[in-house]
Amino acid sequence: MQILITGICGFVGSTLAKALQDYFPEYQIVGIDNLSRSGSWLNKSTLQQRGIEVIHGDIRHSSDVDALPPANWVIDAAANPSVLAGVDGKTSSLQLVQHNLIGTINLLEYCKRYQSGFTLLSTI
Repeated sequence: MQILITGICGFVGSTLAKALQDYFPEYQIVGIDNLSRSGSWLNKSTLQQRGIEVIHGDIRHSSDVDALPPANWVIDAAANPSVLAGVDGKTSSLQLVQHNLIGTINLLEYCKRYQSGFTLLSTI
């Protein structure tokens, strides 16, 4: 079983990847992350030490998603979860839409191509 986790270097993605590896060591886990959040680099290092492949990329870019290896299942943990996104002056509303909608659309196209299952983890 090949599992692709987006946002793998975030809190949820990294915790999920480690738990899946602990409970299902026969699964091949690979992830993608744009490494934009603080702490991402630390999580990346920990995951790689465990033998989990981490790809630096961005699901908002279809070319990055198209370059991913095939997976049986996709777990989408990449999102901009901030309720204040687009309002707090630190991010734009467009950035919120690109993270949480365009990225998901790119992943759904990936799942259609590889006939993969899909789980969306979201706070929105």
